[in-house]
Amino acid sequence: MTKILISPNLRKRGIGDAVRQTCEILTSHGAEVLMPREAAMLGEEALPIRYLDLGHGVDEADAMVVLGGDGTILRIAGLAAQYGTPILGVNMGHVGFMTELEPGEISLVSRLCTGEYQIDNRMMLSAQVLRDGKCVYESTALNEVMVSKNHPFHIIRMVLRSDGEIVTDFKGDGLILATPTGTTAYSHSAGGPIIEPTAENIAVTPICPFTIGAKPLVFSPQRRLTVQAYGVDGGMSCVSADGRPGFEMHPGDIIAVVRAEHPARLIRVKNRNFYQILRHKLSDGGEKQ
Repeated sequence: MTKILISPNLRKRGIGDAVRQTCEILTSHGAEVLMPREAAMLGEEALPIRYLDLGHGVDEADAMVVLGGDGTILRIAGLAAQYGTPILGVNMGHVGFMTELEPGEISLVSRLCTGEYQIDNRMMLSAQVLRDGKCVYESTALNEVMVSKNHPFHIIRMVLRSDGEIVTDFKGDGLILATPTGTTAYSHSAGGPIIEPTAENIAVTPICPFTIGAKPLVFSPQRRLTVQAYGVDGGMSCVSADGRPGFEMHPGDIIAVVRAEHPARLIRVKNRNFYQILRHKLSDGGEKQ
């Protein structure tokens, strides 16, 4: 890889030092370094960096180095998937399930230039809100699509269908439709199963169900899942993808979720498997203080 985009989370502590170190390592191995225009505020004029619009950078780059946490990767994943650009994450956040490196391991970004890496394809979800047969909202998600109540003291009724057939009908706080990558995030906290990424299933996990029979379910990636949410006692509902601002739904709206056309591509430069990462990240020692 000879052209690499560094995408930093400008709100992270120590981000300037991380950008400088990453750039110096990559350029010393002959790579051209790109960065989004807004990152020019870091004041690294002395470094051989070419600034450009983020979309153009993602399209032009052979790979991206994302300096941030899982949230930073989630915000860029859809755009990167659209262009097929692989992502190497450096954890400047907390748990960092999707990030490959810790700040003390930045030197390993040199492996992008030496070919010492592998790329994991991660299934994404595509969500649409249909209102009277027309799409009024759409988004993609690397972790999950969530249907939730708007009011903290009300519950909503949800009807889940798979390829048009009713699967379950229950009341509660919401519903999470997660990719395998997302099953270690909010879905896991809500009691859902953990699915290894290569399985490429869709996990559906109720949030605080008010119905005894409401249990987590796992679906084939070929299924088209739909959810209708109805307010109870005047409650309203909304849909959100990967924690982005929610979209308020009207009565009768249908949320349709399918496997996205393009996967996210995550770069691995260390010889660790999913279970090693799982044990480390979900243990008490896995979170940075």
